[in-house]
Amino acid sequence: MLRVAICDDEQAILHSYRERIRALFMNKHVEVTLYDYTKGSKLIADSKEIEFDLVFLDIDMPEMTGFEVAEKIKEIQEDTVIIFVTNEEQLVYRSLRYSPFRFIRKAYFVAELSEAIVSFLDAYFSRNKTQVFTCINGDLVALNIKDILYIESNRHKVTVYTKKKEIITKAKIGELEENLREYGFIRVHIGYLINMKYIYSVEKTEVVLVGQRSIPMSRHRMEQVKTEFQKYIRSDMNA
Repeated sequence: MLRVAICDDEQAILHSYRERIRALFMNKHVEVTLYDYTKGSKLIADSKEIEFDLVFLDIDMPEMTGFEVAEKIKEIQEDTVIIFVTNEEQLVYRSLRYSPFRFIRKAYFVAELSEAIVSFLDAYFSRNKTQVFTCINGDLVALNIKDILYIESNRHKVTVYTKKKEIITKAKIGELEENLREYGFIRVHIGYLINMKYIYSVEKTEVVLVGQRSIPMSRHRMEQVKTEFQKYIRSDMNA
């Protein structure tokens, strides 16, 4: 179930957008919950409680501009996808600093909306892959790969760490390295596999994650880690 927010200060336009967006998601057989907002401040407040997957934002609103709303939302939920909607085509260049997924012109809303949603769904399902782990008690747990911070192997115990929890699995770290390499994971130590998405810096003997958690790094792996991390950053910027 995807959570999609639509924000426009004009109620009639908001209703029109809602029906078209709902119809396109239904046509793709994707369940979606839609949230309507006429004020950016209310959307920002709700984003602290609701994890939105996609937000359609009118740029020209009286209380707060779409740019201001986008900046606040990204501070709260950095993975939320933003699509700007506006009559003012010249604003497309200013919008780039907020890394929008698309820029839809109101005059061509119907024509441009379909392509935007199809492209969003392709990117969403590509990004939100899962890995199933068998826990030591036999339970199966499916984790979203992008939520995994790192994996630690210590004395035959393999622990998977996410932002919210950790699980102990029967899997071997070498097998996980093979399975997760294509998703941006790198072995920095015989006992550690890290998601490069969360690397803050690469030091001489450790890798510092976002949030300042330090992971030991083998000296002989340092150059490879730096090289792979630089490639990852470049590919992520061009994505």
